[in-house]
Amino acid sequence: MKKTLILGLAVAAGAAAYLIGKAMKKDDEEKTIITLNSEEDSGENTEEETPEEESSEEEPQYSREVQEINLMYPYLTPSFIAESLKEQTQLEEQYPEGSLVTVVHHINFPAVENLITFVRIIKEHDYQISEADGDQSLTISKDLIVKKGVMLSDILNVANQVCCLNGCYQGYQFIAK
Repeated sequence: MKKTLILGLAVAAGAAAYLIGKAMKKDDEEKTIITLNSEEDSGENTEEETPEEESSEEEPQYSREVQEINLMYPYLTPSFIAESLKEQTQLEEQYPEGSLVTVVHHINFPAVENLITFVRIIKEHDYQISEADGDQSLTISKDLIVKKGVMLSDILNVANQVCCLNGCYQGYQFIAK
């Protein structure tokens, strides 16, 4: 089961990198304004993601790329994916291709069992793990060499895995090395 989950993550990461690259090439695509339901925090990105569907009277229409990526990451909402795609352009401008960055993810798990499962999975992918104040909050980090779509793929992979295990993805940040 563990190998199947890891294989699934690897396949999803490859397909997502392809779709993200394809989405980034379309400059003339119509932009959709998305409002995330998140708590206001400091200046860093702190979208909280849960596996439940957002309840709204009118479901906004998302681009084809968002819908395709959502097929690869079924535990993420289209609004999270759309917002992440918009932020990808800013990240690529801030961190040029070939540069070294550290990505830091902030995560919380209500159930200890799911936290343990997540830690086992994420350790196999070279992440550094730190616990926050003895509760079920984690901060994980990993060094990345910036390539087209790599930062976004990492965000979506981790967020999807967290939501798959009924955790709360609280946000991320990049730090230049």
